[in-house]
Amino acid sequence: MDLNQGQSGERKGETPETSGNSQDHQSQAPAEKPKFSMKIPQLGLSGKKFYMPKLRMPNLKEKFTEYARVLKVTKRPDSVEFKTIVKASGIGITVIGVMGFIIAVIVQLIQTL
Repeated sequence: MDLNQGQSGERKGETPETSGNSQDHQSQAPAEKPKFSMKIPQLGLSGKKFYMPKLRMPNLKEKFTEYARVLKVTKRPDSVEFKTIVKASGIGITVIGVMGFIIAVIVQLIQTL
C-alpha cells in the first residue's frame, strides 16, 4: 500500500472530482489510517562485519605517577573523622540489610498464601 494513498484509491493532492470516481468516494465509509510496521534489524544479519577493538597496554610509568600523586594528596583520617565514617557506613549497611530482610519475609508470606 502506498503511504500517500488511502483505502479509497485517492492519492495525495487529488480531490474526489479529479480521481474519477466521485460517487464511489462519497458512498464509502471514512478510510482508516494505514497501519505501519517497522522492521527491526536482527543482530548479526545486517551484513556488516564486527571488528574487535584493538586493546593497548596502558603506559605503566604514567599510571604509577598518577597513583603516587593521589597517595601524596591523601591524608590519614583522625579518630573523630574515622568514627564518623564508621558510623555512616554501619547505618547504611544496617538499613540495606533490614530492607532485604523485610523483602525476604514478604516474599515468603506471599508464597505460603
